[in-house]
Amino acid sequence: MADIRWKGGAAGVAQVNTYAFAGTWEADDLIRAIAGTKKADLVAGSATTNTVVTNTDTNFDALDPDTYPELTSEESGVTASVPTAGTLTLTANEPGVPFTISLTPLEANGGAADAQTIEGAGTVTTGTVATANAGPNVWGTIYNWDTQALPADTNSVYIEGGQDILYDLDQSAIEPTLLSIPLSYTGNIGLPKANELGDEYPEYRQDYLIIGPTTLHLGYGPGQGSGRIKIDTGTDQTAVLVDGTGSPEESSVEAFLWKGTNASNVMTVRGNSSVGVAVFGGEVATLATLTTDEECQVRCGTGATLGTIVHRGGELTINSAVGTSLTVYVGTVTINGTGTVAQLTILGGTVVYNTTGTLGGSTVINGDGILDFSKDPRTKTVTNPIDCQGTGRVLDPDKAVTSLIVDYNGTAPIEGLGTNVRVTRGAPA
Repeated sequence: MADIRWKGGAAGVAQVNTYAFAGTWEADDLIRAIAGTKKADLVAGSATTNTVVTNTDTNFDALDPDTYPELTSEESGVTASVPTAGTLTLTANEPGVPFTISLTPLEANGGAADAQTIEGAGTVTTGTVATANAGPNVWGTIYNWDTQALPADTNSVYIEGGQDILYDLDQSAIEPTLLSIPLSYTGNIGLPKANELGDEYPEYRQDYLIIGPTTLHLGYGPGQGSGRIKIDTGTDQTAVLVDGTGSPEESSVEAFLWKGTNASNVMTVRGNSSVGVAVFGGEVATLATLTTDEECQVRCGTGATLGTIVHRGGELTINSAVGTSLTVYVGTVTINGTGTVAQLTILGGTVVYNTTGTLGGSTVINGDGILDFSKDPRTKTVTNPIDCQGTGRVLDPDKAVTSLIVDYNGTAPIEGLGTNVRVTRGAPA
């Protein structure tokens, strides 16, 4: 098992794609250029193929970069040219920044092409890569690695310093033994949802590093850490250990963003860490076990499938169901939305129950724990009596819980249940 280390800094090489035009064209035919969500329809302007290509070159470069930054901005767009008759070439304006631009031949009304083709077909094409993108922020550039070889399954991969890792992020084919990112690394891994190069637009490039390490260890040792690390472990089973992160790069977005769908994934978060699990719309993640500790701040999105959760400190926000159990020792857990909680044990700290999902199992509150239903007025169901011990409390002054039953074995006065409540002495169930 060999170690390999990221250093970055390789020379930038501009990506070049070619698009060969052929077939029979008509002057009112269209060439549709698409990058991400942005679309531009260019008119062929001729029945002669070579002239169609020349016109496409002219029309493409005439696009307003403020309106079409995905296509033509100086920082992340491309420039068209015709070095060879019948072939359009698109070249990245910034070496080291890749692009994916499709061209589709269409009829004047936007219908499917009849006899005109681009790259030998009448359907969408992203062209032929004549020169691959390379540069200081590209995972797949060998000169960014200390061994001048790319990471492989048997490697332990260390990202300890060097530049941002922003492009060629789909590394789903490799499963290194270890991916290690200490606090000494202050660069960014992955891209924001909104492109920051030139005019802002929805990023269409891969924004997570997709990789399947057996162990992912993040945020240990001295240093200030990174404000953006985005990792997708896909279907590979991964043990994620977070000892710390930097301050978040973006407002309202955690510094470390993770997703992965293996049913046996586990995650432990400690220290001063900012962690998000499948926090963006449409994202999914699965954790068999999640353990949180110390001063961490963790948020789980609506697409998170969660099994056993043990919360030993910090703040945890859950926006989905808890499938097996939630045990809280200290700190605050807030549960939002509509997800159910299979079993809840509060040995200290506070659980704010802002979900309409049923609280099942045998709920236990001990020590100075608090179960707070008061922050969300929606109707809630608790399946079984709540076993309240020590100085633990249940807060439901607005009677959000239907048929609330509390078996009280505590040492503090009963409070937090509002008015018009009858308390009857008797043996708890």
